[in-house]
Amino acid sequence: MKYLITAAPGQQMVPPKMGAALMTAAKGWLEAKIADGSFDSVHLFFGGGGFDIGNSDSHERMLADMLEYPLYPFFNWEIKPLLELNESMEKYARFYEKLASMMD
Repeated sequence: MKYLITAAPGQQMVPPKMGAALMTAAKGWLEAKIADGSFDSVHLFFGGGGFDIGNSDSHERMLADMLEYPLYPFFNWEIKPLLELNESMEKYARFYEKLASMMD
């Protein structure tokens, strides 16, 4: 399954004395996730936060992976499952066909 993972800066700031080490660890963690296929891509927002497209076999696995992220406690997270375009649109079309037939 694919997920849209969005991070916004949280209320707790990264402690300045730990900032460089945490950023280096986070960069390494993200690079490893891209290399092993857990993430398709990672992008940062100007001013803080960012998003990525993640891959996981289950919600539980995604949670376990995200809790290992070195900067996890410093962000507010939104993780949404993504649907494949063609299959999903076909299902919606069938839904509307059924709905329309009930209105006749």
